Amino acid sequence: MIKKAFLPALILLLGTGLVAAFCIAPRLPGIACELLERTANRSAGEYFAGSIRIEKIALDWHGKLRIEGMSGNLQTRQGPVALGIRSLASRETLLLLMTGKPVHFIIEGLHPQRSSRPGISGVCVIQTRPIFHLELTADFGKTDLEDWQWLDPQDLGGATGAMKGTLTFRQTQGREPEFSTSLEAPQPGGNIQARFFDLFLPYLPFSVQKEKVQKVVQSQKLIRYHQAALTVQMPQSDLLKIHLQIFIPDYNLKLTLNADVRTDAKNAFSQIARIMGLIEVK
Repeated sequence: MIKKAFLPALILLLGTGLVAAFCIAPRLPGIACELLERTANRSAGEYFAGSIRIEKIALDWHGKLRIEGMSGNLQTRQGPVALGIRSLASRETLLLLMTGKPVHFIIEGLHPQRSSRPGISGVCVIQTRPIFHLELTADFGKTDLEDWQWLDPQDLGGATGAMKGTLTFRQTQGREPEFSTSLEAPQPGGNIQARFFDLFLPYLPFSVQKEKVQKVVQSQKLIRYHQAALTVQMPQSDLLKIHLQIFIPDYNLKLTLNADVRTDAKNAFSQIARIMGLIEVK
């Protein structure tokens, strides 16, 4: 059973190790790496099964932190998936965390390790006082749909298409989390499995459009799409609003889907992960 939300845990585990790293990194970088690895694996053990590793950690005399070569095997329904972050660096001194001023962490190269693409980049802002606040913005502009086949190999196997768009997550102590993402695979598009569209049939009313989707699914092959766009918003902690558009020229199909997904407000992100097939925790 998943006990915590994946995204907040991933960001918070980094934060928990910063103070410890600050104390010892200038003189003992090897021990600092080991200590931060232990902290990360203890915080996210159920997601990475103790596999998180860090190649290099440094803290300059201004108190700015830089981590390079962070990796781990995410536990998914399909088995472990090797993920990596090329670098994570603080823009300001970590001492600001003690004063209540925000610290920006620049993230570069979040990617499946088998991918040669630059991966996701982003900025995570953490403020600890007077109340805890975290805000993450991620840019998907240097990724491809091929990089995310591991989310659902059965339905996404062979999927391709350059991506662009952003994901935003905010969490303020005592308030509901805010989450939204807007992704696009612009022209010329790419390929996707026909069986992928079987996921949408229950949400489509009987119509000419639904009949076309059924024909696509029955083809049981890779099909060509010219462009696609996905928007997901969480206006409240127990509701996801999903909007999908995709154009398949061979079937003259312009599919538009709007769906509301209800979740348990206390465990929303865990349920989202289950729906995506992202995490498998026993």
